[in-house]
Amino acid sequence: EAGPYSVQDPWGFCDGDNPTDAGAAVIANGSSLDCADSSDPVYRVVGVGSNGFPGYSPAFSGTYSRDSYALYGEISGDTSDAFSYQAALRYEDYSDFDSEVIGKVAGIYKISDQVAIRGSFGTGFRAPTPGQQGTTNVSTRLPNGFPVATGLFPAGGPVAQALGATPLQPEKSTQYTVGLVLSGERASITVDAYVINLDDRFNSVSTQDVSTDPDSGAAFANFQALEAAGVAGANSIGGVFWFTNAFDTSSSGVDVVATMPFDFDNSSGKLTASLNYNKTEFESEVTQFFNSESTFDFINNTPNTRWILTYNHYMGDLSLMGRLSYFGEADNQNGSGANPSFQEWDAVTFLDVEAAYQVTEQIKVMVGGRNITDEYPDKDELGDDCCGRIYDSGATVDWQGAYYYGRVTFDF
Repeated sequence: EAGPYSVQDPWGFCDGDNPTDAGAAVIANGSSLDCADSSDPVYRVVGVGSNGFPGYSPAFSGTYSRDSYALYGEISGDTSDAFSYQAALRYEDYSDFDSEVIGKVAGIYKISDQVAIRGSFGTGFRAPTPGQQGTTNVSTRLPNGFPVATGLFPAGGPVAQALGATPLQPEKSTQYTVGLVLSGERASITVDAYVINLDDRFNSVSTQDVSTDPDSGAAFANFQALEAAGVAGANSIGGVFWFTNAFDTSSSGVDVVATMPFDFDNSSGKLTASLNYNKTEFESEVTQFFNSESTFDFINNTPNTRWILTYNHYMGDLSLMGRLSYFGEADNQNGSGANPSFQEWDAVTFLDVEAAYQVTEQIKVMVGGRNITDEYPDKDELGDDCCGRIYDSGATVDWQGAYYYGRVTFDF
């Protein structure tokens, strides 16, 4: 049972805007009580729990189960020495979603022993996982000195549905690829271009603020919606977001992979270079799910360009590896009002090394380091930094600095 501080004015000091006899008595004793002020501490509601954490309401819990079965068929073959094909078909039925049929066709045509072209077309289907359907992941924040729960709530649960959420539905996709294969005695290169169209993409909506302050506008309206829906502990919730089938996107890009082997008198090596460039665009309206900051960051906060250069050298039981990893530029927006601020993240290159020795057939020893030059991405110069955090914790680029390790593996 909730204690007296779980309701406003627990000791009956106010009657509307006027103090009661009990309220007048505490005012006479020096209290600053102001019943006409909605922000007066007498109206502050303290959630249940201890040590600054309101805890989890029973409304946050749930049971999720699913049964599914699928049929899969594949055929592949050669129509000639020059052309090979592959086709696959999959039928899947979920107990909590409709059934779906997806497929893929692919082929490769050899123009010569050194040159070939290839391509594919496919469709995809992805049902939301029980975790995406049912996870509650909240943290405690103190926006006004009062602990409130802010975070992820299930789209099918009472908290999110009170604010307009609808249960998740499956994603569907269509993919196209076309590529070129070049094979030589000293090197091989593959170049593949692709387009992936994704409908009803899963993503979280921007956080919906919740406040018990009548002057907080939409945040107070959200609080009223939670109370009207009978959500237990609505006064201890400060922000809500959920997964939804938010929008459609189209991603296009190019993958290039080149390999070159080396043979020496007593050793060998292989150089591998891979390059990826891609971009994503919205194919549907997103303003009902994203504010301008989330919209900008979704498209621009991940580098479009990424390349990796790796060399492996083998000398009997000893192997050495060196790797350069490049992350291209990215952009970040802070604020969604009339004058948001922007920051461009510079490109970063990491150097990794590793040495491995096969001691016996079963035992292998490895030592190495990641980012041994101790590179860091740019520090956050916008308002996203908080509480000792100086780097964008959601960035693709690692901000942990150099990392060294030793490892022993035993196969049996």
